[in-house]
Amino acid sequence: MNNKLVPASLHKLVVAIAPILVRIRELGATNYLALCRNNRRQQQVIAGLVCCAALTFFITLSRMQSATASLGLTTPVLIATSNIEPGDIITSQLFSPRALPRSAVSPTALHDLQTGLVAHQSISIGELLTTTNTGMNASTQLQLPAGFRSVAIVPPAALPPMQVGDHVDIIANGIVLAADALVLSLMENTTGTVTGVIVIGVIVAVPAELSAVVASAAAIGDATMVVSS
Repeated sequence: MNNKLVPASLHKLVVAIAPILVRIRELGATNYLALCRNNRRQQQVIAGLVCCAALTFFITLSRMQSATASLGLTTPVLIATSNIEPGDIITSQLFSPRALPRSAVSPTALHDLQTGLVAHQSISIGELLTTTNTGMNASTQLQLPAGFRSVAIVPPAALPPMQVGDHVDIIANGIVLAADALVLSLMENTTGTVTGVIVIGVIVAVPAELSAVVASAAAIGDATMVVSS
């Protein structure tokens, strides 16, 4: 534009506000650059947080897999879902199948239901069904004497001939744990034998103060019995 055509007053106004316009442009450019830097910083922070979360997830997953592997393989077991009394027939309504690590399961635990299985001991809710608290036949059982506790024993070796009412000594690792224990009932199995019946375990009455020791030995399969006179 030809400055000669611009009125003197307007030219003075343009000259006066020119520095202000330049300052506004500088401030706008500075704010824009700061905003760009802030956006990049936010993106960097978000990316860092995402990387930390992913790393934490993979570390946790790896630890869980290691913990699962350390427990070893699992095995099916039967867990009582109701209180079961001695002599009760074990049906599918009384237990629930579960899978537990083999290292945490007793060697006497049952892994499946057998036809004709009955309880030989009181079984509480949440307790494992085992060969010591169940059996294939509910034989005649004597009444538990006062001050005694009943313990089921499945010896690792064959049992000597005995019958309900006999007295036996309970032995583990060469030590007599309970002398003159009373045989309350016999746990019998009617399958896989020539005669049709074989005694696989015995429920005995032992003094209350010895019941914990005898039960512990029976649970790990160390307890055996000899018939006393």
